[in-house]
Amino acid sequence: MRRWGRLVTMWLALISGIIFVVTLVSVPLFVGWIHWDRLDRVAGMSPARLLHNYLNMWSYLYMPWVHRLWLPDFRVSVSGATHFADVQRLFVLNLVVMVVTVPLTWKWLHRLREQHQGYLLRTSAWGGLTVVAALLVAMGLNFNVFFIAFHELLFRNQDWEFDPQLDPIINVLPEGFFAACFAIGFLLLVGALVSMLVWGRRDARRG
Repeated sequence: MRRWGRLVTMWLALISGIIFVVTLVSVPLFVGWIHWDRLDRVAGMSPARLLHNYLNMWSYLYMPWVHRLWLPDFRVSVSGATHFADVQRLFVLNLVVMVVTVPLTWKWLHRLREQHQGYLLRTSAWGGLTVVAALLVAMGLNFNVFFIAFHELLFRNQDWEFDPQLDPIINVLPEGFFAACFAIGFLLLVGALVSMLVWGRRDARRG
């Protein structure tokens, strides 16, 4: 039971850490997307001004003491504000999970490395790669369906279905941008799992 508890903790640390990294990477990614997709023309403002609005949104999602999203150049409807508040709660929860589980996982993995027991992670890593492969196939076949299913799984309301007339911010958050964020997250996860397999194989040979 202790081993299973440590594996669950490891997965929570891995997923929460990757989510946090992807949100950080989303800032320079958005800068690139502004120029790639000409989002400044879509919004009718300079790239710097558009980035300022994105940073306002990004900051709000990690500040639970801020109870109202303010975008200086975009209207936000009641349902839009509710959705952003829901996302804020998820982001903060993810941050708490990461802060709690990453140190515990780091300590456990360090112990496994000292004892050359990385092979204990192989089954979990293979299982994770199988799930990731299935998700990547689903995302590649139809990202829109995948994205809708993702939202329906996480949210109990339909506030995430933005109306561009009421919440024009959605016009500068294209599907491709979100797909790129998901792809980065999956690539990071695959990289971590492959590293576990390499480590596990090396330790198994030593044993």
